[in-house]
Amino acid sequence: MRRLLSRRLPAALLGLMGVVLALLGAPRAEGASAVLAKNGTLYEVFQAPYGQIITGANSTDASLPVLALRMTPPGGQPTVEVVGGTANELIKFGEALEFDETTQTVFVVYTQLQGFFLDVHVAMRRSGAWNEGRFLPNPGLYVSMNPQLLVTRQTYTGLDAQGSPVTKSRAILSIVWWEESDTSQARYAAVFIEDGSLGLDDVTTWNLNELNGASGPTDNTSLPISSYVHPAVQRDPVTNGGVLLSFANLATRTQQVMQLSFPTDDPAGTTSGATTGSGRTANSRHNPIGRSFAEFALPIQIDLAYQVAVGTLISPSGIPTFYWSTGSGLVYLQGGSTTTLTIPFRPDFPIDRALAVVRDMSDKE
Repeated sequence: MRRLLSRRLPAALLGLMGVVLALLGAPRAEGASAVLAKNGTLYEVFQAPYGQIITGANSTDASLPVLALRMTPPGGQPTVEVVGGTANELIKFGEALEFDETTQTVFVVYTQLQGFFLDVHVAMRRSGAWNEGRFLPNPGLYVSMNPQLLVTRQTYTGLDAQGSPVTKSRAILSIVWWEESDTSQARYAAVFIEDGSLGLDDVTTWNLNELNGASGPTDNTSLPISSYVHPAVQRDPVTNGGVLLSFANLATRTQQVMQLSFPTDDPAGTTSGATTGSGRTANSRHNPIGRSFAEFALPIQIDLAYQVAVGTLISPSGIPTFYWSTGSGLVYLQGGSTTTLTIPFRPDFPIDRALAVVRDMSDKE
């Protein structure tokens, strides 16, 4: 079996599968992704055994590795429940959380290991019920990792009950992740909440290299894995519900920043074909519009163990700032620079204050 895989898998993918297998024996991180709603409710997603969440679980189910959602209202007692679709024996990685105020929807994204594949999954909690689904990978063998998600709102033109154009508002859940396969690149998917309905039954996935107009064979030879597997998504304040995306393009061997938005004037509700390999058909107002914003050298100075999380801040002028924690300080590297700088932690200057000053610096770029 191992020899068969070595003949079929590209060398980089074999290396990543080795990392994934190593992670199975690594200590599990306790840090939870969290978001605070406007009404003061704190939402947290974290990994836990099923038996820790469900009292009275039988001995077989008690050890299942699940994701849990903790909801703590202001001044109230927290409640905890299992994230829909995660009550199985498969290992989960990279969980992240978002919340849409208008529809009161909780979104959880994560990757799930099954055999020699890592899939991107998303679960949505609305009115106490969960929906769960996965995104189509590119053809062939693949490892998906480091999913990030963000909710924005967009005003657009739709149709009323009589078929006349009318101004509407929708939520857009943007999800970006890295997919290591024969063509290794960042990928993007959007989930739309329109007219009170949402679902995952017809979601198109897109290759960011193609959306940014610079595709082709990808090559990660001699590159540290941590220098290219951490795409990022951030709100674009100058657009109507759009986002900024920072990702490594191995076809051009550059770090690219792009603006991504969606059509707002589509009253006819026409449809158009999705990109090759997506396997889906999208409404034309669901087709992203990508615009190249900035380009930098790949941050090859980021040479870290896979378990180290690397975050990215994108300035209004399109400059990415990468950051990670060493335990004793916050290290950051700006796009276009080859020098990493460190802000040491102190008891009166912990990681959240260090990150705040780096974010403030980025906002001024």
